Amino acid sequence: MRFCSPGSLSAYRNLRKKQVQNIEHPSNDEVEYGGQPMSINASGMVLEREAENEVQPMIETDNVAHEREAETMIEGSSEDQEASRANKKTDIHARTLEERTPIILNCYGQPIGPKPKDVKDLSRFLGTIARTTEFAPLNYVDWPSVPTHDQIWEYVLEKFMIPPEGRSWVLETVNLSWRGYKSKLKKMYLEAVEKGSNLDELYELVPEDELKDLISYWNTSPAKEQSKKNKRNREKLDDMHTMGPSSYAALRHKLKQEDPNKQEPSKAKVYRESRIRNPKKTYKTSYGNTKANM
Repeated sequence: MRFCSPGSLSAYRNLRKKQVQNIEHPSNDEVEYGGQPMSINASGMVLEREAENEVQPMIETDNVAHEREAETMIEGSSEDQEASRANKKTDIHARTLEERTPIILNCYGQPIGPKPKDVKDLSRFLGTIARTTEFAPLNYVDWPSVPTHDQIWEYVLEKFMIPPEGRSWVLETVNLSWRGYKSKLKKMYLEAVEKGSNLDELYELVPEDELKDLISYWNTSPAKEQSKKNKRNREKLDDMHTMGPSSYAALRHKLKQEDPNKQEPSKAKVYRESRIRNPKKTYKTSYGNTKANM
């Protein structure tokens, strides 16, 4: 039997086999998954950790971390999204050490400059890393289990000059893009199944072994249940920002610099500025709740 990396989808499938066996032979055994012990009860259900799959939002207590997650839920026009998908950032990947762009961080380790374009370029560049299986293999259940965090950080430092305090933000941004990419691939898979078409397009994007692992995982009962729950929660979000790849950190910095007294902007001002809509663009959600909040 081939080696299964802790936290990989192969390890997850092995865990499910153990659960089935446990149903036939009830016990309160503990198994190790992703390097951490997990309890299985007599019904074969995991008492810990199972809910923490890749479609479950990461639970964090840091307000700044929560904000970073919200920043990835970008609301904009379909034209913007198409342009973002087409942007491979090959110019950044081709940079030499001498051509690196310096990045300025705020006190929370979030990028704010030196120019807004530099911050957007970094954000989009990290999105391309999340779609590169050598850096972010897709057949892992959750981001902490992915074994390439150090390699990602080292590669980012080859293209941008970022202080060490920015590592956490960089990896979390790749994590969120990685989860978003998985969601896109799953949508493509479900649409192909619904139409009865082949999976050639998916095989062009994902290595065969990883795609097979993903499809096997998507078809497990816990993954289906979690997907339904996440879909219901996502449908409740109807007041999204319209800043595209820009972040709240960059917006606050911009508003502070524009203020004559260099005062930190109020939450109300940041909210209004982050919800400005272009009348020439079409948005997925209505503007009613946003107007009411203003």
